[in-house]
Amino acid sequence: MVTVTITALRDTAYMEHDPVRAVARNLCGLIANGQAFRSVRGRELQLGPSDLDALDLLYNDGSMAPKDLSALMGVTSGTMTALLDRVEKAGFLKRERNPNDRRALLIHLTPAGDHAMQWLYEQFDTAVRDSLARVFGLDVAELEKAVSELSKSLELDPEEATPGSRGQPLTHKV
Repeated sequence: MVTVTITALRDTAYMEHDPVRAVARNLCGLIANGQAFRSVRGRELQLGPSDLDALDLLYNDGSMAPKDLSALMGVTSGTMTALLDRVEKAGFLKRERNPNDRRALLIHLTPAGDHAMQWLYEQFDTAVRDSLARVFGLDVAELEKAVSELSKSLELDPEEATPGSRGQPLTHKV
């Protein structure tokens, strides 16, 4: 008995006949290019991808305890400590005592961290704005609604996010 792993179809002729498949493949490319874009901008700030992820969470969600940031990022406390040490040394965040619990810490963005995230979002907004300007007749409000719905459709509930519950390659016994 042989087990074969079935991967995503790469048949462009198939995609030409299935516009939804073509949209899905283009969205995968968008995600990959967006990650590459962030990675390049992160290197300009001398930050790695996980450093940017942490700053992004702090920028959007506000100050939080290291254990909460660790849980959101799915990393161990040791990994989080090293990340916080590195990004704090770079001047983008600071750890301070939690006023509600003297034994705990809160992580805050520094003004430099806040500025870095604003700059990153401005870079991304400019790239998107320039791209959309090249697509004539595009209703940007409709595109925003469609992208929002697509984003929601890809959200995982906590049960689906557990390892082994979903997203495993399909196997077929031959």
